[in-house]
Amino acid sequence: MAAILVCCNCGAALNTSPSLVSLLKPLPSSPSPDITRLLKTNDAPLDAEISVVRQIISDDEDRLDALDARILHLQTVLAQLVKRRTQTSKHLRKHRSIASPIRRMPQELICEILDLSTARDRAGHEGKPPWRMGWISRSWRQYALGYPPLWSSFTVPASQAYPWGEDWITSQLPRLESQLLRSGTGPLNIHWSRFDRKEPSSRILDLMLPHSNRWRTVSFHKPPRAAVRPGRLISMSFPIRRPTNVELDWLQPLRGKLDALRRLEMVGLRCTTFLDVFATAPNLCKVVGISLPPADEASIEVPWKQIKYYRGTYSFAQQVDILQAAPNLLSCTLDITDYDYTFVPPTDTTITLRQLRRLCLDQLGFHLPIVAPNLEELRCVDGQLKIPQILSFVHRASCTLRRLVLWQCHIHPDLISALRDLPSLTYLFLENEGHLEEHGVALFAALTVSGTAADICPHLATMLYGYTRWDSSASQDSFVCMARSRFLANPSDPLNPRFASLRLLSIDAYESEYVPPKADVEARVRMLQDEGFDVTFLGEGETTEYLDSKED
Repeated sequence: MAAILVCCNCGAALNTSPSLVSLLKPLPSSPSPDITRLLKTNDAPLDAEISVVRQIISDDEDRLDALDARILHLQTVLAQLVKRRTQTSKHLRKHRSIASPIRRMPQELICEILDLSTARDRAGHEGKPPWRMGWISRSWRQYALGYPPLWSSFTVPASQAYPWGEDWITSQLPRLESQLLRSGTGPLNIHWSRFDRKEPSSRILDLMLPHSNRWRTVSFHKPPRAAVRPGRLISMSFPIRRPTNVELDWLQPLRGKLDALRRLEMVGLRCTTFLDVFATAPNLCKVVGISLPPADEASIEVPWKQIKYYRGTYSFAQQVDILQAAPNLLSCTLDITDYDYTFVPPTDTTITLRQLRRLCLDQLGFHLPIVAPNLEELRCVDGQLKIPQILSFVHRASCTLRRLVLWQCHIHPDLISALRDLPSLTYLFLENEGHLEEHGVALFAALTVSGTAADICPHLATMLYGYTRWDSSASQDSFVCMARSRFLANPSDPLNPRFASLRLLSIDAYESEYVPPKADVEARVRMLQDEGFDVTFLGEGETTEYLDSKED
């Protein structure tokens, strides 16, 4: 079937454009065999042949000029069409945006998105409200300005000394006033900072104290000299700074006015006068960093019997006093700053925490005489911990442990023995800085299930394995076999349930942050994924969240 030529401009048949039809016709063949021979050889042409060749050259030059003219015309038309297409595309996009579902998104959902996206910047004692938000529409900006939770966290200067003089206080007041206005009548998180021995400016107090009935969190922080990842307790190897003595008498007028207060923090500071303003806060349930100095020293009175969540970094004796005064704790994180080896608790000393569900300890914390029959989760963040201490503590606590989290864990035969004696575990997190090949192979081989009563941790449903160095291919292969056995376990067998999920964290050994996994480990994980198993590496954001919440 003959091809139908159409116009490049309008698509019409080319029978109305003879000149273009002629240009698109096949080139004429050689007029004689002699010309064909000359094209294939280096023979010299005869005089008669030269005239024929010159005619062919003249015809080709005319055809080439006509083609160039036609191409120039089409390029001009094409440029105009491309320009019009770009304009049409923009026109279409603008009108599509009118019908976009995001324009009809409820204000409540938009505010929730803004809340979640700025939560990290607003968290902590140096959190900042979203003063600068770019790439959002005018309506979204109005939503943000009118959504009180975005403006509920305040960092308030508690110093008026040099260099934070009155001029600087004056520059801060408009920001605080504007933020108070935007916070509406909702709860507030108040973070007092920049402490010295003087009380805050009276202008700051006059602005903030009248809103004390809305204070949900109150924190007092002394900035550390060294940068420490937010949310982490200082390790025992880190030099603890001597607390700064401060007077908090200016808080006394708030006694009986802190009905909304739920969380109290004091880090790096010590109150030099007795303060009982927080003892009358009926809803206070979370305490971080409050110390109990000797009885002959001033302190902050805390209603420990109502406290549900506690985190503190103090001496062994102080932690014993706190735990004995707080029998209703649900969650507790303890870091022992020093262990007075001359301090020996009475032999009959027992700390009974019947409500405790979650406990995080360092090495010395495992010496605490805690009895917690309902304890479900035990976390350890100290790499110096001796694994047998875990079993001793669990047996002393008289609990049925379901979740075990071990950071900086040494993979050692003792770990296998410990896991064998914890059959009720459903969640296991292990992170280590590297291990001997035979120890890694032995651990993962021991965790491999076969559907018999000899299986270790038969109820384990979720496992996270973090590492900073994993060079042993034999250990990696043993890990794969373990994972495959857990995922393929018989779901109908109550003694041997399937894995629900398996996650891996690749962590930099020096910076304690996410690092992309090496190709050999990644290939083995991909192989498990190809088999349909729910196993994957945590991404950078998820790994950072785990590291930040290490001791929360």
